[in-house]
Amino acid sequence: KQHPEQSYKSCLGVLHLAKKYGRDRLDSACRRATEYGAYNYNMVERILKKGWDKLDEGADDNLEMPEHQNIRGGKYYE
Repeated sequence: KQHPEQSYKSCLGVLHLAKKYGRDRLDSACRRATEYGAYNYNMVERILKKGWDKLDEGADDNLEMPEHQNIRGGKYYE
């Protein structure tokens, strides 16, 4: 932001979200916003409103391919 006052008010707004959503959720939302490269109040608020801070990021990492006759394995593409 161009003026320090604007940045200060944005920071206060983000900190105020802790009263509505709690510190843990705010920390999680800020962490997720940082991963997105979005450093602003609107993104943090959107993450909290939509509940994205509660999503488990590692949940999809351990998915296994189901056994089925129509699914081709990795060897098919070699």
